[in-house]
Amino acid sequence: MIVVFDLGNSDLSFGVFKDDHLIASFRTSSDRRRSVDEYANIIRGLLFSKGVNAEKVEGTILSSVVPQLSKVLSSAIKRAFGKETMLLGPGCKTGLKIRADNPNEVGSDLVAVCVGAMKHYKLPIVIVDFGTATKILGINSSGLYCGVAILPGVKSSAEGLVSIASQLPHISLVKPKKVLGTNTVDAMNSGLVYGNASMADGMIRKYEREMGEKCTRLLTGGLASTISVAMEEEHILDKNLVLYGLFEIFQRNRK
Repeated sequence: MIVVFDLGNSDLSFGVFKDDHLIASFRTSSDRRRSVDEYANIIRGLLFSKGVNAEKVEGTILSSVVPQLSKVLSSAIKRAFGKETMLLGPGCKTGLKIRADNPNEVGSDLVAVCVGAMKHYKLPIVIVDFGTATKILGINSSGLYCGVAILPGVKSSAEGLVSIASQLPHISLVKPKKVLGTNTVDAMNSGLVYGNASMADGMIRKYEREMGEKCTRLLTGGLASTISVAMEEEHILDKNLVLYGLFEIFQRNRK
């Protein structure tokens, strides 16, 4: 079995692969206050809850966009499984061709998402990744990563709104019954859910015009399912793209 880890600013997600199949996936908060032992215990505990024997894990790979936690989590993974983890970064073979002013600026999470998309879906592709930040990525029919748009994530937008507007409450993100909100909670949910859905619809159309190709449209990330139900453009929801991408990269680089 192979375990793949994606460490983001808000969440740590990881998945277990056996014979090329994702057999279990998990998500927990990426808390900077946790120690190596705490993360190791959380990892082993979550695996145990799904009947995964940590002793049978053959290898691991980590993608991290949180430098302050990378060493802590690498050590936790080693403690949990008794072996060093592969770290996704420069020098790793990914199979992704990148068009960027500085390719090293392209985050490891974006690389993994693109690799996962290319492995399982038809090119060209537009990916909307609803994470801590919302990222919209384009891959053309030649498998070339053409660029990305980055904007505040759905939760980040909600938290920012509440922090600067004292009369607005904290809300649970749900799709309201109608766009025209008749109370504060529905009005906020309309703006956040329908607003982000309309943004995704519009950006998909703009990407396809700029790339000059009709694309496979993919939604991924922790909040993708919340926004997906409010979108109008046809798309595919796949919340595990980054995990599939990390597994593919691990396979390309394993000794």
